[in-house]
Amino acid sequence: MHNLKLTIEYEGTAYHGWQVQPALPTIQGVLQETAKRISGEEVHVTGAGRTDAGVHAIGQVANFRTGKDLAADRWQRAFNGLLPPDIVVRHVEMAPEDFDARRSATQKTYRYTILNAPYASAIDRHWLLHVPEPLQIASMAEAASSLLGEHDFSAFRAADGDSHNAIRRMSEARFDTVEGRLRFTITGDGFLKYMIRIVVGTLLDVGKGRVTPDRFREILQSKDRQRAGRTAPAHGLCLMHVRY
Repeated sequence: MHNLKLTIEYEGTAYHGWQVQPALPTIQGVLQETAKRISGEEVHVTGAGRTDAGVHAIGQVANFRTGKDLAADRWQRAFNGLLPPDIVVRHVEMAPEDFDARRSATQKTYRYTILNAPYASAIDRHWLLHVPEPLQIASMAEAASSLLGEHDFSAFRAADGDSHNAIRRMSEARFDTVEGRLRFTITGDGFLKYMIRIVVGTLLDVGKGRVTPDRFREILQSKDRQRAGRTAPAHGLCLMHVRY
């Protein structure tokens, strides 16, 4: 058996997230069906991150096992010849037998992009959140710095999340501005359901002057979801990179 490691880019707009759901289009479902067409086998594709409906990826990583004897470059060509245009396999390699895209990952980097301008973007509307009100970016950056290190992120998790342990370690949480886009980049050893989107929603409250950076820190320490802000829309979020 071969253990194939895929690096995948996709626009999540048309999909109900990564994970297979009955009668709904998902990234995992499309990849598994495509792998079956190539190999003639039923396969299970494991992803590094179970991205939500509407979330995108530039560097999602996945793996699956197959008895089909094809070179890695032929697998890549076969996938990209059959996949829809909003999913692209950027790289294929033969991985060690014990490699697991989710369990072997040590860090993941996500980026949330905001257009802070009076008018929305027609071209990029599926890739960023439009916020017309002026934002206090320095205050947002100060608040974000409190995320660094190891914390219990219960205040920034979905009520129906299935993780028993809410402690995660963040090594990066920063803002930058590129071509008029405000980008929040966060790197950690793992993330809870909706965690980044709730963090962004609360940081937007900081940017609008509704919450101070000190108050943001108190919300984090409270472990109380009711004290945090709204969940930011999915379409501004993108999985950038997975480290092993």
